[in-house]
Amino acid sequence: MLADDDPDDCFLFNEALELCPTPVRFSKVEDGNQLIKYLEGNPAPDILFLDVNMPYKNGIECLMEIRANQSIKELPVIIYSTTNYKGNIDACFAAGASCYVVKPNTFDDIIKMVRKFCNKDFTAQLDLLSADKFILQSFE
Repeated sequence: MLADDDPDDCFLFNEALELCPTPVRFSKVEDGNQLIKYLEGNPAPDILFLDVNMPYKNGIECLMEIRANQSIKELPVIIYSTTNYKGNIDACFAAGASCYVVKPNTFDDIIKMVRKFCNKDFTAQLDLLSADKFILQSFE
Protein backbone atom coordinates (compact mmCIF):
# COMPACT_ATOMS: atom_id res chain seq x y z
CA MET A 1 0.00 0.00 0.00
CA LEU A 2 1.09 3.54 -0.76
CA ALA A 3 -0.11 6.60 1.15
CA ASP A 4 0.93 9.61 -0.92
CA ASP A 5 -0.84 12.73 -2.17
CA ASP A 6 1.36 13.25 -5.23
CA PRO A 7 -0.35 11.71 -8.29
CA ASP A 8 2.89 11.52 -10.31
CA ASP A 9 4.71 9.67 -7.52
CA CYS A 10 1.76 7.27 -7.17
CA PHE A 11 1.70 6.61 -10.91
CA LEU A 12 5.45 5.89 -11.07
CA PHE A 13 5.29 3.69 -7.98
CA ASN A 14 2.44 1.66 -9.48
CA GLU A 15 4.25 1.37 -12.82
CA ALA A 16 7.33 0.05 -11.02
CA LEU A 17 5.21 -2.48 -9.14
CA GLU A 18 3.80 -3.76 -12.41
CA LEU A 19 7.36 -4.54 -13.54
CA CYS A 20 8.11 -6.45 -10.35
CA PRO A 21 8.55 -10.21 -10.89
CA THR A 22 6.52 -10.92 -7.73
CA PRO A 23 2.75 -10.50 -8.18
CA VAL A 24 1.58 -7.60 -6.01
CA ARG A 25 -1.83 -6.23 -5.07
CA PHE A 26 -1.56 -2.44 -4.93
CA SER A 27 -3.75 -0.07 -2.92
CA LYS A 28 -3.27 3.64 -2.44
CA VAL A 29 -4.72 6.48 -0.43
CA GLU A 30 -4.10 10.18 -0.87
CA ASP A 31 -4.05 11.55 2.67
CA GLY A 32 -3.59 10.57 6.29
CA ASN A 33 -7.29 10.49 7.12
CA GLN A 34 -7.97 8.10 4.23
CA LEU A 35 -5.10 5.89 5.38
CA ILE A 36 -6.31 5.52 8.95
CA LYS A 37 -9.88 4.93 7.78
CA TYR A 38 -8.67 2.27 5.32
CA LEU A 39 -6.56 0.49 7.94
CA GLU A 40 -9.46 0.43 10.39
CA GLY A 41 -11.86 -1.13 7.88
CA ASN A 42 -9.70 -3.53 5.85
CA PRO A 43 -7.11 -6.24 6.39
CA ALA A 44 -3.67 -4.74 6.92
CA PRO A 45 -1.42 -4.65 3.86
CA ASP A 46 1.83 -6.62 3.90
CA ILE A 47 3.80 -3.38 3.79
CA LEU A 48 2.98 0.34 3.83
CA PHE A 49 4.91 3.07 2.03
CA LEU A 50 4.03 6.28 3.83
CA ASP A 51 4.76 9.82 2.66
CA VAL A 52 5.62 12.29 5.42
CA ASN A 53 4.02 15.38 3.86
CA MET A 54 0.33 14.67 3.33
CA PRO A 55 -2.78 16.74 3.94
CA TYR A 56 -5.08 16.43 6.98
CA LYS A 57 -2.80 14.07 8.91
CA ASN A 58 0.89 13.83 8.10
CA GLY A 59 2.89 10.63 7.87
CA ILE A 60 4.40 10.93 11.34
CA GLU A 61 0.96 11.36 12.91
CA CYS A 62 -0.28 8.32 10.96
CA LEU A 63 2.74 6.30 12.02
CA MET A 64 2.11 7.10 15.68
CA GLU A 65 -1.53 6.00 15.33
CA ILE A 66 -0.48 2.78 13.61
CA ARG A 67 2.03 1.92 16.34
CA ALA A 68 -0.58 2.66 19.04
CA ASN A 69 -3.16 0.33 17.44
CA GLN A 70 -2.73 -3.25 18.73
CA SER A 71 -4.15 -4.84 15.58
CA ILE A 72 -1.74 -3.14 13.15
CA LYS A 73 1.23 -2.06 15.29
CA GLU A 74 3.51 -4.68 13.68
CA LEU A 75 2.78 -3.45 10.13
CA PRO A 76 6.06 -2.73 8.30
CA VAL A 77 6.00 1.02 7.56
CA ILE A 78 8.46 2.42 5.06
CA ILE A 79 8.64 6.21 5.13
CA TYR A 80 8.73 7.28 1.48
CA SER A 81 9.48 10.97 1.27
CA THR A 82 11.12 13.64 -0.86
CA THR A 83 12.74 15.18 2.21
CA ASN A 84 15.93 14.10 3.88
CA TYR A 85 15.48 16.58 6.72
CA LYS A 86 17.16 15.09 9.79
CA GLY A 87 14.33 16.20 12.10
CA ASN A 88 11.80 14.18 10.08
CA ILE A 89 14.10 11.17 9.86
CA ASP A 90 14.73 11.21 13.62
CA ALA A 91 11.01 11.63 14.35
CA CYS A 92 10.13 8.69 12.08
CA PHE A 93 12.76 6.48 13.69
CA ALA A 94 11.53 7.42 17.18
CA ALA A 95 7.90 6.78 16.17
CA GLY A 96 8.76 3.26 15.04
CA ALA A 97 9.09 3.39 11.25
CA SER A 98 10.71 0.30 9.78
CA CYS A 99 12.85 2.17 7.27
CA TYR A 100 13.23 5.61 5.66
CA VAL A 101 13.57 6.01 1.90
CA VAL A 102 14.13 9.31 0.12
CA LYS A 103 12.12 9.05 -3.09
CA PRO A 104 14.43 8.02 -5.92
CA ASN A 105 15.12 10.52 -8.70
CA THR A 106 14.90 8.08 -11.61
CA PHE A 107 12.34 5.52 -12.68
CA ASP A 108 15.07 2.86 -12.80
CA ASP A 109 15.84 3.50 -9.13
CA ILE A 110 12.14 3.34 -8.27
CA ILE A 111 12.00 -0.08 -9.94
CA LYS A 112 15.09 -1.24 -8.01
CA MET A 113 13.64 0.05 -4.74
CA VAL A 114 10.29 -1.68 -5.31
CA ARG A 115 12.03 -4.96 -6.19
CA LYS A 116 14.11 -4.73 -3.03
CA PHE A 117 11.01 -4.41 -0.86
CA CYS A 118 9.19 -7.16 -2.75
CA ASN A 119 12.00 -9.51 -1.77
CA LYS A 120 10.67 -11.46 1.23
CA ASP A 121 14.18 -11.98 2.61
CA PHE A 122 14.71 -8.22 2.76
CA THR A 123 11.29 -7.35 4.18
CA ALA A 124 11.69 -9.98 6.91
CA GLN A 125 14.77 -8.06 8.11
CA LEU A 126 13.13 -4.61 8.32
CA ASP A 127 12.50 -4.66 12.05
CA LEU A 128 16.17 -5.52 12.65
CA LEU A 129 17.51 -2.34 11.04
CA SER A 130 19.60 -0.23 13.39
CA ALA A 131 19.62 3.56 13.47
CA ASP A 132 22.67 3.71 11.21
CA LYS A 133 20.92 1.55 8.58
CA PHE A 134 17.47 3.13 8.97
CA ILE A 135 17.85 5.30 5.86
CA LEU A 136 17.90 3.14 2.74
CA GLN A 137 19.97 4.82 0.06
CA SER A 138 21.10 1.93 -2.10
CA PHE A 139 18.62 -0.19 -4.02
CA GLU A 140 20.99 -2.81 -5.39
